[in-house]
Amino acid sequence: MQPIQPSPWIRFKLWLGCGLVGLGLVVGPALAESPEDRLGAALTAYEQGMQSPDRDTRVQRFAESERLFRAALEQQGASAALWTNLGNAALQAERLGPAILAYRRALNIEPDYARAKQNLTYARERIPDWVPTPRRSGLLDTFFSWHQTLSRSTRATLAALSFAGICVLLSGGLIFRIIVLRYPAALLAIIWLALLGSLLIDPVRQAHREAVVVVPEAPARAADSSNAPLRFGQPLPAGSELRILEDRGGWLHIELHNGRDAWLTSSQVERIAAPES
Repeated sequence: MQPIQPSPWIRFKLWLGCGLVGLGLVVGPALAESPEDRLGAALTAYEQGMQSPDRDTRVQRFAESERLFRAALEQQGASAALWTNLGNAALQAERLGPAILAYRRALNIEPDYARAKQNLTYARERIPDWVPTPRRSGLLDTFFSWHQTLSRSTRATLAALSFAGICVLLSGGLIFRIIVLRYPAALLAIIWLALLGSLLIDPVRQAHREAVVVVPEAPARAADSSNAPLRFGQPLPAGSELRILEDRGGWLHIELHNGRDAWLTSSQVERIAAPES
């Protein structure tokens, strides 16, 4: 006996129903878990870690909190507060490298974010003394820190307008012999020079050159080969901050903050510039 074949319309409805069920299985959990839900779960896991008397359980809860904070970052975008929270969770999970990386990324977004600065200082104290850390920001760095709050195109426009204003004021002073116009021209000249210097300091490029060791130990080599001798007496520990001088096929020529150089594999470090930068 031949089986009864469903009509085309029935087959279409069956196909559509199966497709909607499959779509619900894939999209439903993602829609149900909003960024607020993940952030709340991350904070809950962090609080559970703080309250746990058992070390292993505590580390596990903080690691879960770090994972959830990272998921929240991917969903709702980077912010100094979220990167700092992620850094706090990583630090409590005894992952010093990712913690310092997170604090650096927070400060890359908001250079004066107090919690990230304070926690970064604390985390750096966990690094062995023989590993150099970046110097504290000086007066020049503080003066130019505002350049991260304005886009490069905005700064270029303001620099062009400042230069045009200087030309107008100086021309007017020469033509009409108005000496007092020299003073606002001098002020605009200072602004123009500051903007010009800001354009030469590219924070994204600088952050892309700076990196942090994120593995527990990173043997630093004298050349770009796993057979090359060790550059230092011991591996670089997690959290070591460095500059990338050259990227050569999976090997990075790096420089520590005391000027000493070495080679590391690219899998041992992460750049300060976040992936979406």
